[in-house]
Amino acid sequence: MLTADNLTVAYGRKTVVHGVSLSLDAATGAPAAGAQGGVALIGESGSGKTTIARALLGLVKPSSGTVRFADQDIHRLRRTARTDYRSRVQPVFQDGSEALNPRMTVGTSLREALRLRSDAGPTVDALLEAVGLDPQLAARHPHQLSGGQRQRVVIARALAVDPELLILDEPTSALDVTVQARVLDLLEELRTTAGLRYLLITHNLAVVPRLCDTVHVLFAGRVVESGPATEVLTSPAHPYTAALRDAIPRLGTPDAADTRSSAPPARLERSDAQTAATGCAFRLRCPAALDRCTTEAPTLRPLTDHREVACHHPHGPA
Repeated sequence: MLTADNLTVAYGRKTVVHGVSLSLDAATGAPAAGAQGGVALIGESGSGKTTIARALLGLVKPSSGTVRFADQDIHRLRRTARTDYRSRVQPVFQDGSEALNPRMTVGTSLREALRLRSDAGPTVDALLEAVGLDPQLAARHPHQLSGGQRQRVVIARALAVDPELLILDEPTSALDVTVQARVLDLLEELRTTAGLRYLLITHNLAVVPRLCDTVHVLFAGRVVESGPATEVLTSPAHPYTAALRDAIPRLGTPDAADTRSSAPPARLERSDAQTAATGCAFRLRCPAALDRCTTEAPTLRPLTDHREVACHHPHGPA
């Protein structure tokens, strides 16, 4: 359904996304039991996740590479086709207070989206009920809602145009843990009831298995590891992926089921000085960098039939 091929994006002279490729299949009904039908992009702040999302939405033009939807380059679509694309692929951003017009009531925002449909579409009340909100909230302005309510309104507005794919850019990061769980429950339910596919962009690895089967790990605008989400997060092959996984807070006393690495941890503090300009971009923060890492930048290569890693000394399954 949606494919990025060797996507590169630059802001002026600074390249922030380097040759990223990914694909997301079209929905053929609800996912099978145990399958999520989604793709995740994970990485720390500044890794290029949101820039990729903007390129996939047609908001940023690639420096090179293509983004194709239903086998058409989205940056070459004519006006009518572009409008159709933007109805079939909808964003859900992280902060509902910024995504909603503060001068519009909830009902007005939803009606504005519904006008883009060629058919009658659902009512405002039906949209609010679909995301678990009281229809009476239609009369309120965004500042009169809680953070969780605003995020549900953003999701309802995306659903108004009957999309096939939601690009979720940190959809729960602005919410407390309890509200996060409720929004994730909603997204899981909509995946089945509305037949949606998700492209999830997040730095919170804990939410990935709930919505996605496939994960791409980004560092400094490059994919450093990709594969089945459960395998990558359980047995990471790249030191950076292991550092992200090991940074997840865990409660209780570690036991035999704790699969975190015993190797020295990679540093996750973000600064330009910790991204190498030559060789492997991660080498200044890697606990096991080799001499080869100083001069030769690794490229993605197969690790197993379904996994790839860009590392000169990968760990994980042989």
